[in-house]
Amino acid sequence: MNYVGLAGRDLLRNPLRLTLTILAGAVGVTAFIFLSTVVDIFYYNARAAQVDRLIVRNKVSFTQPLPLSYYARIAALPGVTAVTHQEWFGGTLGDTQKDFFANFAIDPRTFLEVFPEFVVPPQQLAAFRGDPCGALVGEQLARRFGWKAGDRVTLKGQIYPGDWTFNVHGVYTGARPGVDTTALVFGYRCLNESDRLTEGRKDQVGIYAVRVDDPARSAGVAAAIDHLFDNSPYPTKTESEKAFQLGFVAMSSAIVTAVRVVSSVILLIILLVIGNTLAMGVRERTRDIATLRAMGFRPRTVVALVLAESSVIGLCSAVLGVTAAPVLVGAFTKLIASRFGPMPDHLTRGHTLWVSALAAVAVALLAGVGPALRAVRLPVAEGLRKVA
Repeated sequence: MNYVGLAGRDLLRNPLRLTLTILAGAVGVTAFIFLSTVVDIFYYNARAAQVDRLIVRNKVSFTQPLPLSYYARIAALPGVTAVTHQEWFGGTLGDTQKDFFANFAIDPRTFLEVFPEFVVPPQQLAAFRGDPCGALVGEQLARRFGWKAGDRVTLKGQIYPGDWTFNVHGVYTGARPGVDTTALVFGYRCLNESDRLTEGRKDQVGIYAVRVDDPARSAGVAAAIDHLFDNSPYPTKTESEKAFQLGFVAMSSAIVTAVRVVSSVILLIILLVIGNTLAMGVRERTRDIATLRAMGFRPRTVVALVLAESSVIGLCSAVLGVTAAPVLVGAFTKLIASRFGPMPDHLTRGHTLWVSALAAVAVALLAGVGPALRAVRLPVAEGLRKVA
């Protein structure tokens, strides 16, 4: 019998225990990937941020507005190639948050100049720009509610009270995979020129998004923008798009940290489960191992056999876990879509799957070190006498 056959025989010595151990490991790998994906959800927008984009917000808080008059002054600064503004609308389809999705008031003329990753057919874009209360919906959002060009959508305002009706003129898509297409955007004029808005809320926007001609100049342009409004009633804070998105993540840092800790604990559990199974196997095969040593097998050969078992268990657990995790994540995103809005497709990254699989195999090998050392340290005579 060769080494492969010998390792296979030892591995299949107790098929039920082997199966349960692999399933336990697979559950651990699945849970690890799931929790890692939950963390990735928090960082999704930050990863999609562009290096040549800056976000200008109120220095006090992003919930405070900025004057519309800032637009021309920002656009005139050296290094700025395009500027647009947007305002979080926060409308819902009904009285509850069940069908929540992101919706913004934007400047139809300049929005796509700053965010070219959103693609709109020219005819639909022209119709959108020609209608003060026109709207565009993302591809995923349109799929969710069955919306199409020509539909009318009424949102109940949470920040701006009342029912607001918008005319859908098109569906925007992403210029590349991973672009978020889960929002509705409508013309800022529809909001700003409404008689329902008090004078104190007119001509105000939430943030400005700025594109610079050279990402290396971003820090200088950001400083110039903030310096421009230092002594105004509405001072600004300008930061990279990534930093702006990470600011939202920081609000949930405790949750993210807790999820990461639980992920690490899961790896420890996998180590203990596989280590316990291997220890039991080595203990049951004490006489066999002693016999191999008596026949002249080197200690390193015995260690290799035990580690081969642990690596096979880890590999099988990884394969099952990597296969099951995307299905679980998909079910999870559908479950939370009604509360937090639709999630982008393909949330589970290939990087996460590979890292999780390698971690499972590495942990399994680490779990096999203890039983392997115990096997080679046992005196041959004691091993033969103990189970004889």
